Amino acid sequence: MNFIPHTKEHISKMLSVVGCSTLDELVSEFKPRLSELKLDEPLSEMDLVSYMTSISEKNSSMKYFTGGGSYDHYIPSVINHLVSRGEFLTSYTPYQPEASQGVLQVLYEFQSFICLLTGMDVSNASLYDGASALAEAALLSSAHTKRKGIFVDDGLNPNYLKVLQTYCDGTELSITNSIDENTACVISQTPDFFGNIKNPQRLIEKAHKNKALFINCISDATSLAILKTPGEFGADIVVGEGQSFGIPKSFGGPYLGYIAVKEFLTKKLPGRIVGITTDEKGNEGFVLTLQAREQFIRRERATSNITTNQTLLALTATIYLALLGKSGLQNVARASYHRAHILQEKLKKRGFELINTNPFYNEFLVKSPKSTEKIIADLMECNILGGIDLGDNKLLISCTEKNSLQDIDLYISTVST
Repeated sequence: MNFIPHTKEHISKMLSVVGCSTLDELVSEFKPRLSELKLDEPLSEMDLVSYMTSISEKNSSMKYFTGGGSYDHYIPSVINHLVSRGEFLTSYTPYQPEASQGVLQVLYEFQSFICLLTGMDVSNASLYDGASALAEAALLSSAHTKRKGIFVDDGLNPNYLKVLQTYCDGTELSITNSIDENTACVISQTPDFFGNIKNPQRLIEKAHKNKALFINCISDATSLAILKTPGEFGADIVVGEGQSFGIPKSFGGPYLGYIAVKEFLTKKLPGRIVGITTDEKGNEGFVLTLQAREQFIRRERATSNITTNQTLLALTATIYLALLGKSGLQNVARASYHRAHILQEKLKKRGFELINTNPFYNEFLVKSPKSTEKIIADLMECNILGGIDLGDNKLLISCTEKNSLQDIDLYISTVST
């Protein structure tokens, strides 16, 4: 049966409620304001470009020593060129594999890269960001174990913890202080928010002893190039933020979440999964598989309410990883590691107290001999974002391959005055 919601009778009834007789009368008070714009005389293209360039030159080129979940790694110029192609910017959900082989292959390769880096068996086609990936992993753990408790190890990114708490508030899940028979998962971040590289073996053994799943969270994904993989430690689920793979800081987003699991958890994975198959002629092709999201099956039986992914940013990460290769990514990680350690040693000689007791990757915590507010302000005068102020004169500092030795020397000379 046809149903037209806006019949003349319905419209008349709605208008009478708001005291109008016609639709024109309803919108009459909303007048266009374009006529009020005070614009200068038109410029030629050359003059306009010159004018806009002069405005852009007022911007400062900052040097970043900030991390906390977002890192200023170098982005090769070819990446922006490729991801700006119209085929990718306008592509929609690849529900028709016969018309979407390019996008599906990219996502399949993204999943393969994530599995190689994490040492896990299966990855999905990405999630919104690291925080939502962690929350989805907690939901997955609860669905698998039929338990409601979540144990969070010290050092988790506080923003991730807030998102996780928000997810818990909408469900029966709760964050607990112990690992026992009610624990669905144990979450540990390494390197943690303060940069510490932790050996999760003890926590993994305790989690598995209580038949809980272990979730390893990773903030700067370039660390996976030189550190032991979570899969080698025995993690069940690995989640993290993929922003380090060719994605700009962009004032906090959009970013790229990833999640990878051991094979026995494959059917519980949230979001999209791309698989490889053969058609009736024996040709290889790529398709979406294991589609058990709420838009396909009953909500109460769905793996997740996540029904999409960050395809364009997954493409960006795939191009970045393919471009650098194994040795290139290792070079990025080693440079980030060494420059952070050079800066930490120089700060130590200037009277800064080193807080980290564990080995660290490219991020570390120090206590300043003077006000961190003044240090950050002085560094800003030199166009340097000097770190994250954690209070009590503690400063969280990060380095990447972009922080040259000259940048480090400028940092030291500025905080020493």
